[in-house]
Amino acid sequence: MNNQNRPEIITIDDHNFGSHVEHWSLLTDNPTAEVPKWLGLALDTPVMPMGLCQKETDMDESAWLIQGPNGAKVQIVQVIAVENNKPKAMKTAFPSFESPYSIQAEIDRIITCKTNTQAVLRLQLGQSTVYAFDSLYSVNHAHYKKDQSYQVQLNAWAYELEKVSDHEQIVVDDPASIKHHRALNEILSKNNGIAPDNLQALIDAWEPKSEADKEPVTVDFSKMVAYLYGETLGQEDEAWFQGKIVGKTQMQFMQEDYTLYDVTLILEENQPAILVRIATKNPDFKNFEIGQYIRGNIWIQANIYSEAKTK
Repeated sequence: MNNQNRPEIITIDDHNFGSHVEHWSLLTDNPTAEVPKWLGLALDTPVMPMGLCQKETDMDESAWLIQGPNGAKVQIVQVIAVENNKPKAMKTAFPSFESPYSIQAEIDRIITCKTNTQAVLRLQLGQSTVYAFDSLYSVNHAHYKKDQSYQVQLNAWAYELEKVSDHEQIVVDDPASIKHHRALNEILSKNNGIAPDNLQALIDAWEPKSEADKEPVTVDFSKMVAYLYGETLGQEDEAWFQGKIVGKTQMQFMQEDYTLYDVTLILEENQPAILVRIATKNPDFKNFEIGQYIRGNIWIQANIYSEAKTK
């Protein structure tokens, strides 16, 4: 499994990834008592996903990736250290679930740890970048290639969600910002929404044509789609977003109800929307409706099972 064509690799200390305790706390108020029970139930009816591996000999012999319970909407994922084909110790464990939304993306950087048990992927989707925790890293890590497009499922767990107020606005009265806003809008309008190569030079050269061009600008943020990944190395998968709800469903896990929101994560000009499925058990977050814009903090995960098919 010696892959010489791998994406850029950055290795950091394990503790820099943060703790999965916060993630388990999104599923239960008592993770110390509940999670060990769930780990045992997962091992009673386990699944061992192969990810990109075509056969068992393609898999890393030093670790097992085990999911379960089989058929459950939420999968309890465990990475087990293996020696001489025998389990030795649990390396890490975290919750995951499947998303119906698949996008094509290249992996241009992998931020991993010294134990090689977990990783955050930097995914390139056209002009956009998304960071996501790799749920299948322990089986996929030796097979990732740079400049290769993959089918990537994006899902997320919600820390905080809130509805964006209708007609939420700010007034921009700084002269330099007013000039930048009006110049940018005029230039893009003349170029059918496409930024020219000399955009900054055109903005610098732009001058107001009337007193109205100097007036404060009111910007409506209520219909904005935005995504900001985390700033800490190894924790970029902890993100802030604002997007439109385009779907809403339910699921159950351990007799608890979860609300699933399908939300626009990124919306580029003349490109299909990039959707993420967000799960929450918090009853305070269950009453948002399709068509509303919401925002909040989420933990983004990626599941990769195949390379993208070439046309």
